[in-house]
Amino acid sequence: MLPAAAAVQMALPAVAQGVQCAKPALSRATHAEDRGVWIHPERYFTTSDGKAGREQVRAMVRRYADAGFNLLLPWTVSGYLAALDDPRLQARHPSATWDALGAIIDEAAVQGMGVDLWYSFTDYRGPASPEFDAAYGGNPAWRALSGARARTGKDEGDGAWVVCPQHVEARQWQHKLLMRTLKRYPKVRGLHIEEPGYGTKDYCLCELCVRLFKEIHGLPLAEHLQSQQAQDLKTIGNSAFAWELREELQSKAPGIVYSMNGGNDWREDRVQGRDWGRWALSGWIDSFVPQVYEEKMDAFRKQLQITLDDIGAACPVHAGIALAWSGGKNDIGTVLRQIDLARDMGSQGIVLFHGAAFSDDDLKALRQGPFRNAGR
Repeated sequence: MLPAAAAVQMALPAVAQGVQCAKPALSRATHAEDRGVWIHPERYFTTSDGKAGREQVRAMVRRYADAGFNLLLPWTVSGYLAALDDPRLQARHPSATWDALGAIIDEAAVQGMGVDLWYSFTDYRGPASPEFDAAYGGNPAWRALSGARARTGKDEGDGAWVVCPQHVEARQWQHKLLMRTLKRYPKVRGLHIEEPGYGTKDYCLCELCVRLFKEIHGLPLAEHLQSQQAQDLKTIGNSAFAWELREELQSKAPGIVYSMNGGNDWREDRVQGRDWGRWALSGWIDSFVPQVYEEKMDAFRKQLQITLDDIGAACPVHAGIALAWSGGKNDIGTVLRQIDLARDMGSQGIVLFHGAAFSDDDLKALRQGPFRNAGR
């Protein structure tokens, strides 16, 4: 009998097991160029007052539409999606009581904008996330175990809970949630997967991963967590998630645009199981957004060029550009220049991070600058 991990690898299509260049993916975007912005809806409104919340939604969506954006990517967490149908979770997600996400989608349609749901299937969880609670069909055994937590026995606490996608039941739970969400919102244009892998290279030492590594390599995973063999193991569950979701979308929601984001260099991202380079080259996704968050133009150019050289012939690349992020900050002038440069280099779309960072003056500069010829 094959070890479980080897069986998973063999179950994936052969093209995913060796890098091959597929024909360029056909974009199903409704615009010649995506001009998107990542937003965090629950930071804008956490109210349970539907009337006030919908007014806030209208103002927010129109603000971005007036700036020339044609695509919104709202952050979509599992707890919120589950709360739409389960009142037990609504205290943590009060805007689910009046369906803030649905209001965003409806108002975007009025403004001629698309909406791609922005979702992480591994990271950004907490102990109250439904994936880890049997009352909601979850299982605490699906939690990934970091090397630091394994060494110290200390729990990282809220915000540091990560799902290990090696567990087939965990993947199935999330696929079911996402497909139910897409059925609920027929106006949604796409599904955008956030950094498809573990949160850091320090994962995963859960019981399943340790057992699989021992079966395959005969070695203790804790002593080889940063090895090439461990890196390959990390990619298996993530690749399975990406492939299985693609299959579900093609059979149940064939019009949905399927995209992802991550770093600019696939080789560096693989240490966290983020094997998006192979998936893009294999034709699994419709577009990829490298997060090229840089203050210096020369560094921006070099980093974006890596992504374009690696996958640009097989998969549309949409440049991810930031005004403010956890590691730095740009001025609006730099953002405008980076948009122009990305277009000149062959980027087929632009996605900006993040909505709340842009002032009214910043949005005006976008409209008068690189978005000045933007229709809706």
